[in-house]
Amino acid sequence: MSNHTGVVTEWSAQAVQQAIEDSGMTKLAVSEASGIPYATLNRKLAAKADFGFRDLMTLAETLGVHPSAFIPPMFASPDPQSNPQLEKVPA
Repeated sequence: MSNHTGVVTEWSAQAVQQAIEDSGMTKLAVSEASGIPYATLNRKLAAKADFGFRDLMTLAETLGVHPSAFIPPMFASPDPQSNPQLEKVPA
């Protein structure tokens, strides 16, 4: 497992927290609208657990943001040539 895991967990938690604040919704409203249990949302926002892909997609839809808002910059690459791992993904 990568040594970036903790950094990614914290970054994701902060990105989701910021999106919640920017939306003007409460955590309870986000929990109810997204279907993510309130305790689970709080645990993930505290970076005590990871947000899964499905969680992030659901939260993006709930909060009205593009899913890329939750992709850590270390993984964002506008040019697939600059990230050889992307070339290995089957079409």
